Amino acid sequence: MLKEITPEELINKSPQTIQIIDIREPYELVDGYILGNINIPMGDILEKTNQLSKTKDIIIYCNTGNRSKPVVHMLKKLHNISTYNLQGGYKDFLKIIAK
Repeated sequence: MLKEITPEELINKSPQTIQIIDIREPYELVDGYILGNINIPMGDILEKTNQLSKTKDIIIYCNTGNRSKPVVHMLKKLHNISTYNLQGGYKDFLKIIAK
């Protein structure tokens, strides 16, 4: 089952307990990003699992949440790495912090 976290839940998490992974392409970062994230493009993440924390909750996001869902699924299926999808992606996160 896909684990998800809402933007509100993410904002309330302690930064010391999470690792945020942005899977968007580098050219998409001009639109902004969540502070403290690591950018590992979608096409690279399955080969770069050594960059994922072994001790923190891992949050995966893209622009809308549509690309990050299959990444969360494949990380679990292929590498048994449990991660969370950020519901609504960066766009919904922006809506929450803009309030």
